[in-house]
Amino acid sequence: MQVKKASIKKGVGGGFEEVVNDLLPAQTGYVEVQWDIPHQEHPTHTHPTDEILHILEGSVYFSVEDETVLCEAGDRIYLPKETKHSSKAGSSGCKYVISIQK
Repeated sequence: MQVKKASIKKGVGGGFEEVVNDLLPAQTGYVEVQWDIPHQEHPTHTHPTDEILHILEGSVYFSVEDETVLCEAGDRIYLPKETKHSSKAGSSGCKYVISIQK
């Protein structure tokens, strides 16, 4: 799935296995599960590939350009390659699946 524009879909939902199967790339790519401790920050950066993040537990403040959105369990973030972004986990941390689209 090619990601054309940074966007957030609220309330997508789904359990772990369903999310992994949904986000596993049809061609080449992989998924990983990440845990950010409470208030963990990822400073502004980019990635060389398209990515899709699905929040499983907790919350994260996700920033793209000048907009910051609170994303919670069940939300999905679509991030085209080379998009500048940053994040900060909420007070209970954040567990999420990342789909790396190669």
